[in-house]
Amino acid sequence: MTNKGTGSDHLPDGIRDHRAFQRRVWIVQRAAWFVFGIVLISCLFGALGKGGYLSRALMETPQGTVDYPAISRWNAPDEIHIRFGPGDADRVFIADAAFLKGFFVEGIDPPPKAVTPKAGLIHYQFPGNPGLPVDVRFRLHTQSPGFHRIHLGIGDHVSALLVLILP
Repeated sequence: MTNKGTGSDHLPDGIRDHRAFQRRVWIVQRAAWFVFGIVLISCLFGALGKGGYLSRALMETPQGTVDYPAISRWNAPDEIHIRFGPGDADRVFIADAAFLKGFFVEGIDPPPKAVTPKAGLIHYQFPGNPGLPVDVRFRLHTQSPGFHRIHLGIGDHVSALLVLILP
């Protein structure tokens, strides 16, 4: 005998049709696929942290460039890469105190010639090279999640930058 008139003619006796429940399961399943797809695409583009196009930003000044993390992960290592243009005069990288609230500086390669505070900013001084650009790497460790407005710059060009540290 079959369940006639209920739309479930193929079910044996004693088995009830749960199509409404199955449709809800399928809707939730497709919504989860959509969310996982967005997470996967975000990871590929670097919107969730280290690596990818969106996770890094570049600040250019006449004296050089600063490649810094625009999106980073909390309690994870990261780095700032500074490239000073060629010149025999000393080069200065500038950061503010807010930078040190968001990032802990684990090391600087090569070490700065001098570090001096001036008007609320920290000046890292590096010797210039007349023939070649000078590359400097700040090895960082992120300290607190959230948005951080920091000031970074080279020489006289200091810019306010927004950095997101994800938990």
